[in-house]
Amino acid sequence: MRIKVLASGSTGNCTYVETADHKILIDAGISKRAIDFELNKIGINFSSIDTLLITHEHDDHVRSLGTVLKAGNLTCYMTSGTYKALGNGRNEALKKILQEKITSGAILLLNRIDESMFYPEISLDETLIQVLPTFHDALEPAGYKISDSMQSIVYITDTGYVHTSLYETIRNANCYVLEFNHDPYILMSSNRTYALKMRILSDHGHLSNEDAFVTLAHIMGERTKIVFYAHISQECNLTEIIELTGKKVMGDLGMDTSGVKFVVTSPVATEVYQL
Repeated sequence: MRIKVLASGSTGNCTYVETADHKILIDAGISKRAIDFELNKIGINFSSIDTLLITHEHDDHVRSLGTVLKAGNLTCYMTSGTYKALGNGRNEALKKILQEKITSGAILLLNRIDESMFYPEISLDETLIQVLPTFHDALEPAGYKISDSMQSIVYITDTGYVHTSLYETIRNANCYVLEFNHDPYILMSSNRTYALKMRILSDHGHLSNEDAFVTLAHIMGERTKIVFYAHISQECNLTEIIELTGKKVMGDLGMDTSGVKFVVTSPVATEVYQL
C-alpha cells in the first residue's frame, strides 16, 4: 500500500491511498487542479482513481466534490446523512450533480446497521473498507479503515473522541491518519469566540493532542510503522507541542514509539509513503 496526504487542515483535506488493486481518494476538499498536480508527482493520473470516500459535508472536505464527480470515472461512497446534508446545502450546482450521480449509481450511500453505530463493509476485490463512526458537528460523519491482504490504514479526523467500541477494529494498523487538532491551553488563550472554543472542545468537536495520543496508545501495535499528525490547527497548535505531549503521554503509559515514524501534515502535501 501507498499513502500520500495531499492536504490536511481547515483549509482543505484530501488523501490518496493505493492498495494492491485500487486507487482511492479520501475527501475532495482541495481543487481538482491541486489534486491532479500532487498525483502527477507520483506518477498517478486522476483518471485511474476508482474510489472516492467522503467523511462528512463540511466545505474543507467537499470543496471540489462536484468537479471530481464530473471529471472522474469513479464510485463515491458517503453516509446517508452526509448526502442529505449536502442536498440541503446552498450549492445548487452540487445538488444537481449529486442527483445525477446517485441516479447513475456513481454514488453509493452507507446506511447504519439496525440504527447502530456500525455500517456495512465495502468489499472491492482484495480491498476491504470498513466505515467507522466519528463524532463531529456534522449530520453523519465517518472515518475509514482500508485494508488489503497484507496491510491496513486507519483514517480518523474531525471527531471529538474515538469510541472505545472501535478499538478492536482499528487496533494494530500499519498506518494511522489521526487528528491532532489542538492544544487546549493554546485554544483557550486564542482570540476565538467562547462558543467556538466550546464547540472544538466538545465530544462533537476535534481531538486534542493529548486525547489523540491516549487513543493511539490503546490502538497501535507492533505492525504500526507510520502515524500522520492530521488536521492540525494552524492557530491553536504547534508541532513542538504535539511532540512534547506525545513524549509525556506515551512515556507515562510506558509505550515504546521508537519504531514509528510520525509525519506532520499541513495544507502542503506530504511525500508518498510505501507501507
